[in-house]
Amino acid sequence: MTNPWMIMLVGVLTVFLALAIIILFLLAFPWFFGLFKPKAHKSQMPLPEIVEKIEHPSAPKEDEKELIAVLTAAVASMRGAAPGSFAITSVKPSAHAAETAGAGFNTPVWGRVERLVRK
Repeated sequence: MTNPWMIMLVGVLTVFLALAIIILFLLAFPWFFGLFKPKAHKSQMPLPEIVEKIEHPSAPKEDEKELIAVLTAAVASMRGAAPGSFAITSVKPSAHAAETAGAGFNTPVWGRVERLVRK
């Protein structure tokens, strides 16, 4: 069998025969797995009723809601973004601000160092 046309014809037929076998194999999958019956699950317990609403400890209090609204509007206008594209999660003062509240500085350490160096 040295005829190149015959070799090409046998090769093409072999490829198409292999593809037909793969297609038949994949078409038989639903039939094969349909033989196995799924297990019946027990009925689930009903969910308990919620008696009282539990508020998250970090949820803003009533007097902070206005502050959050103002801060959200300010940040949204500065960024040029929609107010719903970000969330302000906390309005508590930082530990550093609490430490330096009586010192007259409300800047970070590097700002304080710069002021002292300028003198």
